[in-house]
Amino acid sequence: MGRGLAPAAAISMTLIQRNLLEEIALKHSTPQQKAKRANILILANQGYSNAHIKRELGISLNTVKGWRKRWLATSEELAKYENYFNQGQFSLLDYRKRIIELLTDQARSGAPKTITLSQEQQIVALACEEPVDHQIEMTDWTHEMLAHVAVSKGIVASISSRQVGRILKKKSTSTT
Repeated sequence: MGRGLAPAAAISMTLIQRNLLEEIALKHSTPQQKAKRANILILANQGYSNAHIKRELGISLNTVKGWRKRWLATSEELAKYENYFNQGQFSLLDYRKRIIELLTDQARSGAPKTITLSQEQQIVALACEEPVDHQIEMTDWTHEMLAHVAVSKGIVASISSRQVGRILKKKSTSTT
C-alpha cells in the first residue's frame, strides 16, 4: 500500500521544446540553476515522480513542484511561440530565448526601495567628510552618528544605522 498521493502526471512538451531544454541543460555556458531547472522539466516530461526528481537532482520537493507548475502555467504561451516558429515568424534562436526566460528567476516580492541612489551617494559623501565639519566631536564616524546626521540634514526622512552600514559596505566593494 502506497503513501500519500499518486505521482504527478508527466508534463507535456513538444519535441522542439524537449530538444531546446536538453541543449540548454547540456551547454557548458548555461548557469547551473538554469541547467538544473531544465533537467527538472526534462525528467518531469519523462514521467518521473516529484520525489524521484528531488532525489536525482538533490533539490527540495517544493522546487520540483514549483517548476512543474510554472511550466504548466506557460505551456499555452509556449505553444503560441512554437506556432509562430512553425509559421516562420520566429527563429529557433527567438524560441530558445523564450524558454531561457522561462528558466530565469522571477522578480521577488518585497518592500519597494525607499532610499534613492542619489540619497545613497549623499550618505557616502557625508561619510567621506570629517565629523568635526558637522560640529561633532569625534575622530571617526559611527553608523549611528551618520544616520542621525543624514536625517538632521534632510538627506533622508529616516534611516537605521544598519542601513547606513549596508550602503557604505556596498559602495566600498563597488569602487574597488
